[in-house]
Amino acid sequence: MYLVEEKEINGESWVVDSCDVVDNQYTFVVKDCGVPRMYFVKSGDPECLSPITPVWVERGTVRVKANSQFFLNSDVVGTPNNEIFSAYRATQKFHMDSIKRAACIDILLNRNQSDEARARDFKARTDFHNRRNLELQEELVKRYSDQAIAPFMIFWEMRANVSLDELKKLRALVDPSLNEHPYTRQLDEYIRLAEFKVGSDMPDFKLPDKDGNLFKLSSLRGKYVLIDFWASWCGPCMREMPNVVKLYKECKGKNFEIVGVSLDQKRDAWLNAVEKNKMKWIQVSDLKSWGTPPVKLCNVTAVPYTVLIDPQGKVIALDLRGEELIKKVKEVLNK
Repeated sequence: MYLVEEKEINGESWVVDSCDVVDNQYTFVVKDCGVPRMYFVKSGDPECLSPITPVWVERGTVRVKANSQFFLNSDVVGTPNNEIFSAYRATQKFHMDSIKRAACIDILLNRNQSDEARARDFKARTDFHNRRNLELQEELVKRYSDQAIAPFMIFWEMRANVSLDELKKLRALVDPSLNEHPYTRQLDEYIRLAEFKVGSDMPDFKLPDKDGNLFKLSSLRGKYVLIDFWASWCGPCMREMPNVVKLYKECKGKNFEIVGVSLDQKRDAWLNAVEKNKMKWIQVSDLKSWGTPPVKLCNVTAVPYTVLIDPQGKVIALDLRGEELIKKVKEVLNK
């Protein structure tokens, strides 16, 4: 058996401990568990169909009762967050089983139902299921707002299913005692990134340029700046690059600059692409790909991606390409 830790929710993971199963039992001892966090217990049996189950690691004794062939959704009890999480999953399962039973009854009573009517009823059941899940999750957050499971639930289950304003309201429910918890900080960072839009202040950043010198974005304050996120391995980036080259030729020297931020991991690939495509504007990269700070600061999820900022550092346009990009830049420069 293995005990697996995650750096953050849905983040990088690694094995922190292992032990043998003796007489169908195993024990992990975490001497310094810190704040309550979600770990995973993983089976080393190659025959196990679902070898991993979530477990909250916190002060106390946690008991995991599992089927050796199917670990997912094992019975995990013994400490506050594990009990809360288990109760939530049990309620969720009851609700899902009820919906499935209702669907079977509908099919039994409406054998001659049209495809259109079946699709309508399926959508209605799905909508109801989603609404009820959100209600269960919100009830959990309100009732256990001072437990680590509250920010975890908001980030893990709810953030993709609510608006940004609703997400902020949910965040406000989390007890202030959890403000420094890693899950709360991760949630706060997600909200901050989600708020990055036209009108936002562009965060400053420092990255090495082609010569290894440290470039600072704020050194261009007073100019219009296009931040162009790209990578040599990105086909769409390479197809878009002639437009960026054209833009630079036509607007260079007009209180305007371009900063290319490469998501490459190999220095040679980065510099060869710069040379081949005649990208003569400022080029920076720390060769950390998606881990590059401005990629996170600007909530970049795909490349190519552009951020246009004004002389005061305000974002005035996002994700422009082709002629639309050239037109917008010329428009703001001619004001």
